Amino acid sequence: MTADSESRTEYRLTLALDANSLPVSYVSSTLRVIQAALRDFARGVEGGESLFGGQPQPVLLLDAVTSGETEIVFELYFADPEDDTPMPELSVRAFEAFMANFGKLLKRMPQRNLWGAMSSGSGAPRSETESDRRLNELRTELRHFGRAVLKHGARSIAFDGDQLEIE
Repeated sequence: MTADSESRTEYRLTLALDANSLPVSYVSSTLRVIQAALRDFARGVEGGESLFGGQPQPVLLLDAVTSGETEIVFELYFADPEDDTPMPELSVRAFEAFMANFGKLLKRMPQRNLWGAMSSGSGAPRSETESDRRLNELRTELRHFGRAVLKHGARSIAFDGDQLEIE
């Protein structure tokens, strides 16, 4: 990896999906939900409200990269709407808040016991905010895929069948 591509990934959120037989409707729905969630978090970070308060607003861009034959990776980042110049500061702030809040929401979810049944108090946690509702919707979308991994910086959230891993 070159120094340029390493610095570029610092401000990008990646979504890696198993590339085999991807249902278009699931990919489309997932991208729609993640866009809404990321824009929500970007509005809430320092400097975000002023950027999204007027027109034109920052745009969320996506680069699709294939990783061998088994994985497709979407790299997302915010950019200036006039010339598509990346906005690293906004991207990093928004993606850090997004990953932290998504991890917290997932940790509040009910866990399966040793026999596979949901622990007492099962059910989705009550969505207290619009952001929580969007994150819960994203959780549902990501479970449609055989494997889905969200990553930003040192944080990652991986859905692998019925398994969930948060780092």
